[in-house]
Amino acid sequence: MYFQFNSTIEIQPEERTWAAILLLLISLAGGIINAYIGSGFLFGIRFRGGFFIFSISKSFSNILVCSLVFFWMVPAVFLKANLVSTYVNIILSQLLLFGLYIHGNLTQCFLSLNRFAAICFVGNVKRKNSDLIALGVFTSWFAAIIWTLLGYPECTCYFSSETLTFHYTDDCHVSNYQLQLYCAFVLMMISNMLNVISFLIICCGGAKTISFSCRNAPRRKQRNARMFIQCMLQSILFIIDVSLISFLNSGSSGDILVALPSMAYFALFDGLIMLLCNNDIQPACIASRNLQKKSSVISISASDFRM
Repeated sequence: MYFQFNSTIEIQPEERTWAAILLLLISLAGGIINAYIGSGFLFGIRFRGGFFIFSISKSFSNILVCSLVFFWMVPAVFLKANLVSTYVNIILSQLLLFGLYIHGNLTQCFLSLNRFAAICFVGNVKRKNSDLIALGVFTSWFAAIIWTLLGYPECTCYFSSETLTFHYTDDCHVSNYQLQLYCAFVLMMISNMLNVISFLIICCGGAKTISFSCRNAPRRKQRNARMFIQCMLQSILFIIDVSLISFLNSGSSGDILVALPSMAYFALFDGLIMLLCNNDIQPACIASRNLQKKSSVISISASDFRM
């Protein structure tokens, strides 16, 4: 989450150069990783459950974040010039700081809800729930649009290539930012509460069981465990992101250089978590090759999620 606004600190040329290089490298790496993940989820996995659909939506959101940083902010920082009109600048700034961030929080909440439902009600989950999954994806992107247009055009913010910070045009933007912070906190609390409940159910052996009689049963067990771990790590990443607000608040140039690429940092690490937790789409050089091939009847229970 970005938290440096209306700074008047003069940025030195060497600091500007380092900021541009940092933005370039992080956004490029994050964009490549999330593009690889998105294509892998779309074309590399046959199973199309709700968890993977939400992960695809999140990877697209990360791609948008990295694209905005790479194609818009990097040239602006390098050239020390606002390359777009004021209104376009406002829309892109609102999308980057508010719309896509709320989308990520809401999608993460849906991911935690999906894992909670799979662990507690796996025997009752039917494919007809695809309508609810579609509704969840639509809700998250609709929320992104609403937050992007929130307060437009007076009560908004814009990116300044002079100070490398975002400036708000009116004090009412502070209220919008605080509202975003509260909403993000509530969504994080819900997401982590669902994760903790799911973890306790698993540890206490209360997870519902379902049997598979097929050659891919061990792989399904591993996939279920990895999906839960991915959900936990992504939720923790949001906590770390928000925690930066309390540690980096001096308004110094060092804080600005950390805050500016924070959105791209988040997209990069979020993509890395999805990549490491889904060996079905990993490159051959890092994918696990220890898959069992024998056919047996296996019961998926609490022990299957203990890694």
